Amino acid sequence: MKKISVIIAAYNAEEYLSETMDSIFLQTMDNSEYEVIVINDGSSDNTLSILNSYKKNYPNLIIIDKENGGPSSARNAGLDIAQGEYVFFFDADDLLEPEALSTMYDTISEKHSDLLIGKYDIFNRHTTIEIHNLDNLIELEEIDKYNTDILWTFSLSNKLFRRSLIEKHHLRLPPISYSEDGAFLTQFLYRCSKIVGLDYIIFHYRRYDDMDSITASISPSKIKDYITAHQMILHSAEESFLRDYPEYSSIDDAREQNPDIHNYLNTIIQKQLQIMLNQFYIQFWSLDSNTIQLLVDEINNKLKILDMKVISTLSLSFPEFSLYDIKSSKEDVLKNAFFTAVLYGDKTNKDNFMKSLDSLIKQNLIFMKIVVPVSMKADIEKEGLLQDNLFFEDSNSKKELFATALNNAQTPYITFCDAEITYAVGSFRLAYRQLMKQQYDFISEGIYHKEYDNPQPLLFSKIASTSLKNGMKYNFSLFMDATLANKFFCVDFVRSLHLDFSEELPELIKLCYTKGSYAYRLDGLLLYNNKKETFIDYIATDKTLSFIKEYLKDKTITLNSAEILYSPAESGMKFRLLSDETEEEQAWNKKAASFQKKPLKNQVLFVSPRADGHLEGNAKALYPFIKGKKTICAKRLPHNPQTALEMTEEILTSKVIVTDDYVKYLRYFPLRPEQRVIQLWHACGAFKKFGQRGTNLSLPEDRATHAQYNLVCVSGENLRSIYADAFDVNYNKVKALGCPRTDDYFNKHLITKTKRKIYFRHPSLIGKSVLVYAPTFRDVGCDRSEFHPELDFDRLSKDLLPNQVLLICPHPVMKNDILPKKYKNIRVMRDFSTNDYMLISDMLITDYSSVIFEYALLRKPIAFFCYDLPTYDRGFYLNYPEDLPGDVYTNQEELTDYLTHPEKHILTNKMNSFVEKYMSACDGHSCERIANLINSYMEGK
Repeated sequence: MKKISVIIAAYNAEEYLSETMDSIFLQTMDNSEYEVIVINDGSSDNTLSILNSYKKNYPNLIIIDKENGGPSSARNAGLDIAQGEYVFFFDADDLLEPEALSTMYDTISEKHSDLLIGKYDIFNRHTTIEIHNLDNLIELEEIDKYNTDILWTFSLSNKLFRRSLIEKHHLRLPPISYSEDGAFLTQFLYRCSKIVGLDYIIFHYRRYDDMDSITASISPSKIKDYITAHQMILHSAEESFLRDYPEYSSIDDAREQNPDIHNYLNTIIQKQLQIMLNQFYIQFWSLDSNTIQLLVDEINNKLKILDMKVISTLSLSFPEFSLYDIKSSKEDVLKNAFFTAVLYGDKTNKDNFMKSLDSLIKQNLIFMKIVVPVSMKADIEKEGLLQDNLFFEDSNSKKELFATALNNAQTPYITFCDAEITYAVGSFRLAYRQLMKQQYDFISEGIYHKEYDNPQPLLFSKIASTSLKNGMKYNFSLFMDATLANKFFCVDFVRSLHLDFSEELPELIKLCYTKGSYAYRLDGLLLYNNKKETFIDYIATDKTLSFIKEYLKDKTITLNSAEILYSPAESGMKFRLLSDETEEEQAWNKKAASFQKKPLKNQVLFVSPRADGHLEGNAKALYPFIKGKKTICAKRLPHNPQTALEMTEEILTSKVIVTDDYVKYLRYFPLRPEQRVIQLWHACGAFKKFGQRGTNLSLPEDRATHAQYNLVCVSGENLRSIYADAFDVNYNKVKALGCPRTDDYFNKHLITKTKRKIYFRHPSLIGKSVLVYAPTFRDVGCDRSEFHPELDFDRLSKDLLPNQVLLICPHPVMKNDILPKKYKNIRVMRDFSTNDYMLISDMLITDYSSVIFEYALLRKPIAFFCYDLPTYDRGFYLNYPEDLPGDVYTNQEELTDYLTHPEKHILTNKMNSFVEKYMSACDGHSCERIANLINSYMEGK
């Protein structure tokens, strides 16, 4: 008997099927120990031919080719022929971890269990998201089948099922197309004698577009299937309780006499209601009347079963309507509407108008009216966006439409939208809740770039938001907020202003901010629908353009300039003062208080957690340029109590503090007004997310760490907004002064000297075409020290050209032996830095490492070997791979083909664009610029 039967339903799966099949057949479990049953469910693409190609190499693959019948039918066909001791259901576009099958089997067989539940994560081409709602469940030694946490994880692909139990009770998936997995799982679950958890990520679930809501694909048939599935789930649970508790003659008796049974069944109903309300009912305007009535009837029937406590809990999640009066009539909903969204568009901006309108239609707010020009009605109908909460006005201009809509509005709230802006799902719902709770006149939401996977605030929104942290009601920086589209207004307030929509926007905005009570938030609800470089054109007017250009100008500063000084209003609330809970913390706080009373030393402190006793990178490059007294305080984490005290004392008593990384002591103790903190950072450019956008710390801790920066040095003008956002500091504190260590790339004497040192130690490299491979680390569990690239080094060694040599320069955290044996033309180099080896190279090969920024200054080819791009778990600032100064290769064959064809090693305009965008301030004089600021301040200038 096979250990496991893997059952995969495949329908038109050609795009990702090969990746999935590779992950299935490259398991550590021997192929003879498991079978793979793939059901081609009537695909019309190349799914079947791809499967047949795998059949030639894998005898444990069984293919069933059938007419389309849906996922339940396909999986049942697999169950009918399965021979494994256990069954594993998998999807045709997800990725299985290499040790998944063996780990699951060993665990479930060792513990003699019927069902195993493991972990999974979600990925797209940009990032990977960990799923934590299973954490408490999988940590249990044995899982009770009535544990309510299971009810929130109906996925079949993170579970292993004992097949004999399936066959004993004749279990199959029901003939429905939505929530069929939950119906099957619960039927099996309640027959289990033992369930075990597995703290291991079994598979990676592929998500196609993070911006799409699951509700966008809801149809009447899916709603009916969902209701059917949950009737089956509830019935299965009730039957199970009556089997396990024969003392109860009926489920009503069981509910009445056993609170645990009562609460468990209520949890099932509560989950069903949350889904029906939060995913189905909110699609009100896209559903026909019969489906709405079916849905409302089911909701009301289930509400009758629940007790008041559960209904009250549900009500808190849906404050915009009453659970005791669920509307099923479209007329009733419109009478009770409380939001009006007004959107103008014409033939000149039709595409963006449709995108913006689509985002309004997809809002999960039922009680909203959308007002648009009648001239766009035919186009709206053609796009399939026509629905009953759209109202058409005969208006020929934006100002006319806005004025008409405001005059006719019968809702308490209104937003004047713009075709350049799309709204994230839930924007209006969240705004309504804030307005209802806080009683503001309006709420302003910062606008974000749409082009990022994890959108970043537009520079102007960030500036406007920052300007308000100083407690000002209105200031000139709010010119940056010159749009009505990001404001959710109370209608009465807007009417009281007697707005003249023919006036210039800055005047209207000023009137709103000076007359109203408001909150300015950065919740990521609004997305700019165009390229970020053109946003200045979107908000610029004759009144604002000169101010904007002046604000954005990288002004000459000193360390006494007003804009870089510490602002308690901006940063003071971020501090995470050290607690006094332990004796150690009490002693530390007491010592710190005494340090703060000591006179400041007229010295520059270089503090770094990146090395022990010496500096690296940017700090090392800058150090010789600093005049006067200077000292180094460098120690890798973790720090013992003595080191922590020594570092704290140096920080609290030095006039200038220079760092290149996180310094945790800065988050605990406020510095004196005359002290200055310079952040050099240790990387050029902006590749992987960092700071508050990519931290392992809690967000408050991360922000507190950076709160006292006076100056952040970056490698290019375009990076200022990114670093300001990452560190949550004022934009004016981030300056394009360059990256100190890049000065080496303009120092011909140093380059020659470095080459001589390397060639003296490695004379065999002379005359060779040197390819430097500088990969970044991977997070394997919590271990970054292991690196195993998907390379067949034996084959690569044979394929390289006779004059080529590949030098692997590992990231400092990588400690393992990367090569399986010695090769003449492939070597691991740890004696000189990666930067040194880059100087003698002819090409760089990397993946997600920031070394590309300084290497681009050499104007040499760069190849990106990204075999794990789909599952790499760090977000990117740059558009990956579009912004890269080279091509991406996802397997060894592609990479080798490029390496061994010199005619392909041609620099394109992408290299020049990349350098201009990310490295414009790196000209060989970075150290001078930064040192002059520090030296002048130390000299009292």
